[in-house]
Amino acid sequence: MEVSSQRKTLLALVLVGIAPTVSIFASFGSGDGLFGQIAWFVSKLWMLGLPLVWLLYVDKKPLSWSPPTQGGLGVGFAVGLVFSLIMIMAWLFVGESRVDRDTFRSTLEPFGLTVQSTYIAAAIFWTVGNSVLEEYVFRWFIVEKAEVFFGEGWATISLSAGIFVLHHFFALWFLGFALEANLLACFGLFVGGAAFSWLYMKYRSIWVPYITHALCDVVVFGVGYLLLFG
Repeated sequence: MEVSSQRKTLLALVLVGIAPTVSIFASFGSGDGLFGQIAWFVSKLWMLGLPLVWLLYVDKKPLSWSPPTQGGLGVGFAVGLVFSLIMIMAWLFVGESRVDRDTFRSTLEPFGLTVQSTYIAAAIFWTVGNSVLEEYVFRWFIVEKAEVFFGEGWATISLSAGIFVLHHFFALWFLGFALEANLLACFGLFVGGAAFSWLYMKYRSIWVPYITHALCDVVVFGVGYLLLFG
């Protein structure tokens, strides 16, 4: 590949890869509900729009809904069930006593997420919509761009998983997770992100890792519900 093409690919990786972390600092880090909501919305447009523009106008490739033509949906579901069980056990035995509930509540309050109905609506959106966006970004776009440099192997998987973990670390930090609980969660997120990337590379459809991701999100928002309303 030409040097100029490699530079373009690297630029795409950086611009898309930093968007989720920028979003966390602009929203949770600002302490301003309205500004945070606007920043969050703009970051989602960034994450959705830039890969799309890049596909159409830089790579000059056609749109695709990433159909699971190679199968794998059952594998995604099975992996999701295993991960969900591990997450529940980790929360019960390690995480529950290491989260500051007051910080958790005060961080979410400016966004209206301490209202039960709003929280449930947000949980549905994140599980049904945002998880698809994250698979679109972290698995399709970042994995395929990383493959330009590292090929189909653990270097690409690790890079994608590492970028996936980065913004989650800061989100959990703002939400009041103690460092050890945060690091444990991030270890789980890295393993999960690596599994999602592996599933994408194996089956070449975002819908396979999405099933795994959505099942994990159900556990995450279930824990959040217990912290806020339990």
